[in-house]
Amino acid sequence: MSPARSKSIKGLITLSGLIGMLLITNYGQAQISSPQMDNNAAKDSSRIQILHISKLRERSTSAGIFRDLEGEVHLRQKNMDLWCDKGFIKPNKQVEASGKVHLQQEDSIHVYSDTLYYDGFTRIAQLHQNVRLVDTNMVLYTDLLNYDLNTKRAVFPNFTQIRSDSTLMTSKRGFYEVKRHRAHFEDSVRIENPNFSLKTDSLDYDTQTEIAYFLGPTTVNNPDKRVYCEDGYYDTKRNYAALYQNAQFENYEAGKQETARGDTILYDGEKDNYFLIGNAFYQNETQEVYADTIYIDNKQQAFSFMGNPKFVSRDSTEGQSINAVYSYYDDKSKTMVFRERVRIRQESQLIACDSLDYNTETKEGWAQGAVVWDDTAAKVQIRCEEAFYNDSTKFLLAHRQPVLRTIIDADTLWLRADTLWSYPDSSSTENRNIKAYHQVLIYKSDLQVRCDSLHYNGSDSTFRFFQKPILWVDGTQFIADTIDIQLRENQIYQLRLFENSFIVNTNDSVYFNQIKGRNVISFFEEGQLDRMTVFETGETVYYAVDDNNQYIGVNDVDCQDMHLFFEDKSVRSIRFEVTPSAVFYPMHQVNHLSLQLPGFQWLDSLSIRSKDELINFRTTTKVIDSLTISKDSTIKLPIKDTSSLNDNNPLPLRDTPASTSKPRTNKALKED
Repeated sequence: MSPARSKSIKGLITLSGLIGMLLITNYGQAQISSPQMDNNAAKDSSRIQILHISKLRERSTSAGIFRDLEGEVHLRQKNMDLWCDKGFIKPNKQVEASGKVHLQQEDSIHVYSDTLYYDGFTRIAQLHQNVRLVDTNMVLYTDLLNYDLNTKRAVFPNFTQIRSDSTLMTSKRGFYEVKRHRAHFEDSVRIENPNFSLKTDSLDYDTQTEIAYFLGPTTVNNPDKRVYCEDGYYDTKRNYAALYQNAQFENYEAGKQETARGDTILYDGEKDNYFLIGNAFYQNETQEVYADTIYIDNKQQAFSFMGNPKFVSRDSTEGQSINAVYSYYDDKSKTMVFRERVRIRQESQLIACDSLDYNTETKEGWAQGAVVWDDTAAKVQIRCEEAFYNDSTKFLLAHRQPVLRTIIDADTLWLRADTLWSYPDSSSTENRNIKAYHQVLIYKSDLQVRCDSLHYNGSDSTFRFFQKPILWVDGTQFIADTIDIQLRENQIYQLRLFENSFIVNTNDSVYFNQIKGRNVISFFEEGQLDRMTVFETGETVYYAVDDNNQYIGVNDVDCQDMHLFFEDKSVRSIRFEVTPSAVFYPMHQVNHLSLQLPGFQWLDSLSIRSKDELINFRTTTKVIDSLTISKDSTIKLPIKDTSSLNDNNPLPLRDTPASTSKPRTNKALKED
């Protein structure tokens, strides 16, 4: 019995008090029931008992007895107690109460209101005005509440609010299930908490666990974050959320502009971290990320991206995207780490590798394992085991067996070195320069190169070879201190030799055509050698053939400068700037070994024979490979006739050496 209702009726001497005492005597513990029910009162467990009143009035009708109760009224039915200032009991077990109404069911639920209507048969109570339902962990406020004592379900069809610890929840309608401690809210649902505010149209709330379950479009906000979903739950005690169906969040903490989406979002407010699971998407100021799963640790500023993540730059000038199997972000080093099947795309460029570490501040990347850098616009590809690149400068360094592939003259050129550098030309970002260092090898079907280092200038399409370069163009060997190849319309246009230039050609590896001078420049037409100019101290040794392509002799010419004209890869004519010193030797009257010019080397064995040989090259090859010719050697391979070389400067055939400025001893064979 409520303490407020516990005053004894002892001492009441009014008539009404005596009537009340008589009623208590007749019915036992102030039991009130209809006359029909009185005979079976002992068997009726649904009877309404009057445990305390101050004043009672009765009115008998054909329908039964009507009772007016006043003064600290206390009624009971089964496990329900009811207190009020005034009560009215109808014959059909219907009760009306007003004034400080208090309904209690067992010890768990208390409902307070200004008025109440209660049906004793259905055991449904309707409470009006200033209604307050108090459960173990919350207080519900409304103006109208229908409470079913059988199911312990309270329905609030009008505006209501729930207070639970530090959380306030409001809605236009809903219900509360006492057994489950679960409230359901519909229409304009709002939750206010020191950590967040929530808006939704439909929500369930567990008053014991203080978990809110989202049943429709829901938005959760705090000063720095916004969360949206259409299904899920939020644990207000733990500040933990699981969000489903179009789940997304926005983070503006410390000036950030982060957005995330996923089939599922798990948020731990205490740890300040997120899991985005299924079709995950993350976006900040600089990039967008797509993955199967994304983990974000805001406290540690750590990110993990799992399940084929794809990174796309938001900078329209960069247009970069990165794919991998999984990735994470290391805040200490400001490094994005990508692992397995990494693919970086930026405009026309692609980098593929097994792993990549990318510094978000310096814009530098370190790629490892089966690295492929591909520039589709420039038609250049570099393969290696390790590479460094910079997004800002567009710089690339490749080493550990790097191989470059490009297209020249509708043919593939392969280049290999210990280290390759690629970077934009200063004149235009569309053109790229390339540097290669140490053990440089080049293979093309009609061009092979060996040197120590090279530089390719993208602005004028020129290769420059350094440190004892050796070139083979259609079988012709070029040697000089430095060699340039200039391309035009993706074909060889000029070949330039600087200092100690030496050109050797042979059809049989026995007799060698030779051109020597200080500098040499060669011009090509449609990829074929067309003409050549030899500057300063020019010398040439060239074998002539007859109409049957049989050797008839060898020309030995010295001149200051000379111009050579070619046709079908052979010399057609020669023009000299200064009167040459020339000798023609018949084949049987000359020591061919003595015709080798100073510095002669035939290095054909150093030439790269195929792309596979270039790619699989591992060891350093000997650089010197001269060929010694025996005087008894004979040959019958054809070389075109060059006996009449130029109309302006004819080269006469001579059986004996002419007077020359250089020694010509031991060239002619002695008469037998």
